[in-house]
Order: sequence, then C-alpha cells, then structure tokens
Amino acid sequence: MILRLPLLVLKVILTSFVVWIVLSTTIPQAFVRFTEPQVQTNHYQKSTYPYNSITSPTPLPIQNSSVYFVIGHPDDEVMFFSPSLIEITKEKNGNEVHLVCFSNGDSLHESMGRIRGKELVNSARILGVDESRVTVLSSYKDGMNETWDSDKIKKSLSSIITKGTKPAVLVTFDENGVSNHPNHISLYYGTLNYFQSTGDKSSKLFILKSLNFWEKYSFTFLTNIELFVDHLSKLVVGNILNLDINISFFSKNSSSKSIRFYSDLNMLSVSYAAMSYGHFSQMVWFRYGWLILSRYLTFNHLIEVTR
Repeated sequence: MILRLPLLVLKVILTSFVVWIVLSTTIPQAFVRFTEPQVQTNHYQKSTYPYNSITSPTPLPIQNSSVYFVIGHPDDEVMFFSPSLIEITKEKNGNEVHLVCFSNGDSLHESMGRIRGKELVNSARILGVDESRVTVLSSYKDGMNETWDSDKIKKSLSSIITKGTKPAVLVTFDENGVSNHPNHISLYYGTLNYFQSTGDKSSKLFILKSLNFWEKYSFTFLTNIELFVDHLSKLVVGNILNLDINISFFSKNSSSKSIRFYSDLNMLSVSYAAMSYGHFSQMVWFRYGWLILSRYLTFNHLIEVTR
C-alpha cells in the first residue's frame, strides 16, 4: 500500500507529460505540416524552416526590438524565463536579445562567482544568445538578505542600454519576484524606476507574473487544460461546425498588454540542456525536482507595464 502511492503519482506525472507532448508538439507540428505551403511543396522561400509557436496573442507583439532580460542570478534565465526567452530569440521575430545579470551568484563564496558567470555564458549560447550580449555585474551582492538600491539599478541599466535603431524592450520579475526573493523584487523596482525615467517613449517593460505555489509546481497539468481548450476551439468549433465562437484561452482579441508563452518539447529540451549542462554547478539533487515539476519551464505570462 505504501509503495502504491508513489507509483500512482509517477503514473499521473508520466501520463500528463505524454498528453502535453501531444498537445504542445505533435498536434501543432502536424498542423504546420498539412497547412504550410512551403512544407507541402518542399519549396522554401526563407532560410529558416517554418517553426510552430504557441503564443497569445499571435503574432508575437515583441518583434524587431532590442530585448533585455534583466535577471538577478546566473540560471534565472532558464529557471524562470526560458519559454519567453527562447520564443523571443527565434530568428523569425527579428529581435536582438541581451541578458543583464545583476550578480555573479557568489552568495556561498566569491570563487563561485567566476564559475557561475562563465556558466551563464554557456547557458546563453545554448538558448541562442551571443556571448557579446551577456552582461554580468559583480557589484551587487547575491543573497536572500540582500536588497539592492533602486537608483543604483537604474544607473546600471542606463549605462548598459543604449538607444539604437530598434526599440528597447525590458523583461524582468514582478513585485513578488517569483518566490519573494529580495534580489528579484529589487530588480522589479529598479527596472521600473529606469523605465519611468527614461526619455525613450518607444521602450516597453514586461514583468513575469509570479505563480502561486500550486500553480508553480503544477508540472504540465494546467497547461494541458489550456492547450486542449485551444485545440478544441480551433479544430472542432471552428473547422467542423463552422461556427465563429471563441472558447479559447488564446483569444485573437487578447490585449497586447499580456503575452502568454507555451513551450513545446523542442523548447523544453533546450531549457533542460541550458540548465543541466550550462549551469552544472547548480545541479544539486533538489534541482532535478524543479526541472520536472516547475511550470516556469513550459509557461510564461508576461504583463506589460504602462507609464
């Protein structure tokens, strides 16, 4: 009886994962296969293969921009932002993606900072971000008891973000910092301070919505429900019954103030590689549990902040 419960939990997790693969990867790829003229004729007009994306709204509002992911520690880019980072980095969106990390992860010992800074570069390479666009700041102390000054963060961002031909888009944590981490929360207020004071009116700021405990560790359960409803809306109601009814979470009229990103199996594989190979020093025993159960690896909800 004691052994049955863990086996049951394992079966539920595996079943949910298989269902997620079908909903997030198999069905969308089949849709591209049978609806994309380039794939059907094997005659390609672009240098990249048509790649499926699951975002709401569609097309992605963040395009042809200089995007700065403002993170607190090496590995934040994978553990929390990988679905949005990978999607925004895709060549079809025309973005120039940067990582700005406000500490080198030296909370245990200063020698670890050198290792983790290099690991961030390795992870960024796997995620599709060039080393030249990775900035690691060592003047901010990593730690659960450390609060970073908002004006200092604003000054740091002002020296890093340069005005160019592409509009600047900043992405960082919300006021809850995913897990109430003081470093993450400091970045929210510091980045907001910079955003509100900048004279560049074309710039945008998006914050990552913090999930409650149950949603954070819901694995693929909630995502499966959302994807199933979306497929039901598109395939059954729209194509079979020919009714113009939208019961989807992915409303075509969704406000650009909010963007939802869903990973498929290919994107999740990249996230696993970036974390397990790029950030090898952080792969302690409990991190594997995070990789299995965390919803942040398959789902991001970015909310635009208005001035």
